[in-house]
Amino acid sequence: MLYVVALVVTFAVNIPLNNELAAIGDPARAGDLSVVDRSKGVWETTNILRTLLCTAALGCLAHCLKLHGRGAAGVPD
Repeated sequence: MLYVVALVVTFAVNIPLNNELAAIGDPARAGDLSVVDRSKGVWETTNILRTLLCTAALGCLAHCLKLHGRGAAGVPD
């Protein structure tokens, strides 16, 4: 579930922001870079959130695999 939330954040926030930045084109030729300033804080915050969600999802997966191994016959704890 945590990974699904990370994907929702990615598709709802980060991808649209990336598309806005890509629409600027070549930064050397772009006249108005205000979209970078507007999106920087939101993109960084959601990127940190996605990182935490994915890390928590990996931790939950590792815990579940550990518990699953305990239930297998002949596998020592």
